[in-house]
Amino acid sequence: MKLDVLKLPYTKVYSLSEDLSFDPEVFKCHNPLREVISCHCELKAQRFEEFIYVTLSIRAKVVLQCSYTLKDFETTISGVDELHFAPSKDEDEDIIEYKGNTIDLDPYVFNLLSASVPLSPKAPNAKTPKFGNGYRVLSEEELAKEKEGSYNSQFDALKDLEFDE
Repeated sequence: MKLDVLKLPYTKVYSLSEDLSFDPEVFKCHNPLREVISCHCELKAQRFEEFIYVTLSIRAKVVLQCSYTLKDFETTISGVDELHFAPSKDEDEDIIEYKGNTIDLDPYVFNLLSASVPLSPKAPNAKTPKFGNGYRVLSEEELAKEKEGSYNSQFDALKDLEFDE
């Protein structure tokens, strides 16, 4: 998605809507995001003098890996981000410098897409595993109750030890 700076009217909102596609190779090592089936991006841009304010909105149908079952499932994610561009970077850290008359928004759309993916995606109807080889899942209450009942006397002999200061 490219934004032509010369086409932006001053102080008026410029809108652009596009369906984007991504190379499947990008997601081979990008867990839990496995594939982007479709991605619709809407852009609203405003220009004030040399500053350009952009609002990106995405809605994407994606394939994610379930954090419980490790199986792939389809879902829809969405996200919104605001970006501020200027031809020269000032001390303001939120300003993104652009050169020329075109701003390539693809990296920002990809970052927004990646940031919109849940940290621990769960497939519909996926249940938390209760146990497995070498682990078990406990609630906080179960863990507290288990800790109350257990006492390790291994270190009782150290209570009587005196240390030189």
